[in-house]
Amino acid sequence: MKTSVVMSTYNGEEYIIEQLDSLRNQSRPADEVLIADDCSTDNTVDIVRNYIKKNNLTTWKLVVNKQNKGWRRNFMEAMWSTSGDLVFPCDQDDIWRLDKIEIMTKLMGDNSQIQLLTSNYCEFFENGKVRTNPWKNDQQLRQIQLKPNYLLVDSPGCTYCIRRGLLNLSKKYWKSEYPHDALLWRMGLMSNGVYAYTDDLIRWRNHKKSAFAKESKKLKSVGAKKEWIRISSKFNDESMQKLIKHDIDGDTSYQQKVIDKNSNWLSKRMKFYKTGNLLRGVALLSSINCYPRLRQYLGDWYLICLKK
Repeated sequence: MKTSVVMSTYNGEEYIIEQLDSLRNQSRPADEVLIADDCSTDNTVDIVRNYIKKNNLTTWKLVVNKQNKGWRRNFMEAMWSTSGDLVFPCDQDDIWRLDKIEIMTKLMGDNSQIQLLTSNYCEFFENGKVRTNPWKNDQQLRQIQLKPNYLLVDSPGCTYCIRRGLLNLSKKYWKSEYPHDALLWRMGLMSNGVYAYTDDLIRWRNHKKSAFAKESKKLKSVGAKKEWIRISSKFNDESMQKLIKHDIDGDTSYQQKVIDKNSNWLSKRMKFYKTGNLLRGVALLSSINCYPRLRQYLGDWYLICLKK
């Protein structure tokens, strides 16, 4: 199977060489590496261009956008433009284990039911602290089941290996507000095709300048939560509803139940944020298993009642 790696870059000069090295030195090199730069204003483009030339990487390609697309669109369009049977999204500031592509390609080849394969990741911080997420490191292949809290994305997109069929299907359902990893993860869950290999195949850099850190910080306000609920409602009620109706074979009654439960939860949650009515907050307890994490229910109370 042909493999493609897609890296989205933006002002990544500080850490990008380590990531490029980890891609170049893979035990099973990618057949195609596409680096899509989203109008960096630092030296990222020159660093990448010189790296490709210096190492004579004939299967690597650098594309510099004429206009800034934003990381969501940049990732999706770059992945769609590749030709691999398997596509690996790649962040600019992580470090891949040198057997990541080899291991994941073999697992995908041996297990045709997998649409999206993820793995553990070793999160490392600027202060030297490290931790393995999100499962125990026991080198097992396990299916991730669809649950009421399916909007929770357990693993970041940089851990994924995506089968071309799922990626092509995502063209029908992607909207500009949808992160690539959230869309593909949730589509994969709805089709019972998400699996995890429980070994940390990447080192995931946690730092204040990362897109993940910036997005997480923005969510800690009433306005941002209401926007998340709006986008999630659109995703659940429109995109996933159409997916199970038109593109998933067989009995989808359980998927429908999960969608309906989330539709009800998101509606009640939005009313709590809009009205501040305490009874509406208590009523959310009946949908507690839809929350990605219990602390987010408590966070709703904090934002509405305490953080004025």
